[in-house]
Amino acid sequence: MDAADVRPAWQLMQDGLPSDDPRIRATQERLAACHYAMAHPEDGTLVPACVQHCVLDPAENASLRELLPLPEARRGARKRDRRTQVPGAAGQEAECSTRG
Repeated sequence: MDAADVRPAWQLMQDGLPSDDPRIRATQERLAACHYAMAHPEDGTLVPACVQHCVLDPAENASLRELLPLPEARRGARKRDRRTQVPGAAGQEAECSTRG
């Protein structure tokens, strides 16, 4: 799921509404299935970790990116876009994209 999709997906979920946008709906489904929850430091509410990092505390997430940088690709390694089909809503398929 794309981090940019987490905020609108979470806002709709808080209102109890499914998204009409297939991409946001897929993000809602992934957030609903998430078993890695964190307690929000301000109110103790349990939220999916992606929501904590992308929506509720983006400054902390930015500092984590500096402390825990992603490894550099090996010199000469070919970068490509890999797409994997994962189950979506009502038997539909959703794409999960990774780069590497």
